[in-house]
Amino acid sequence: MRTIPTRLLEIAMRRMFQPAGLIVWLLLIGTAHADEAATKREFKALQGTWTVIEAQMDGDSFDRIVGGTLKITDVNFEIKTKSGSELTGDLHLDPTKKPKHLNFTHQSGALQDKTWQAIYEIKDGELKLCYAEADSGKDRPDAFETTKDSGRLFLVLKRESK
Repeated sequence: MRTIPTRLLEIAMRRMFQPAGLIVWLLLIGTAHADEAATKREFKALQGTWTVIEAQMDGDSFDRIVGGTLKITDVNFEIKTKSGSELTGDLHLDPTKKPKHLNFTHQSGALQDKTWQAIYEIKDGELKLCYAEADSGKDRPDAFETTKDSGRLFLVLKRESK
């Protein structure tokens, strides 16, 4: 059986920590809402058709993909290469990371069920992407660069006029 002083102590402790718990809860909800809002803004900024204007692979120029396009609609992507190949899938992004993260999860084509783990930056009407090839076993890049045997591609894309 509890004594009155113990019960009073429990009530006092609960009342003391309730505001702290509420503050933590509100901070977590606020952070999740801010992350969701940032993600929506980034998806909106990515919408449209982008053309590859520069490409590097493993530190060397990779001109055969220059001129290909990346079309982003909602959370979906469609890639058309100069040679006529088409790749489609879903995008997943995390703009809270530094640099920002973008995953291309392929739903069809030669890379079906594979994912490119990329970093990205949008600036002055250009989209910079750097990613590891899906089967390379390499981690997501942490910088917009490629080096010999890195298994990475670096692309600069320009937004097409509407």
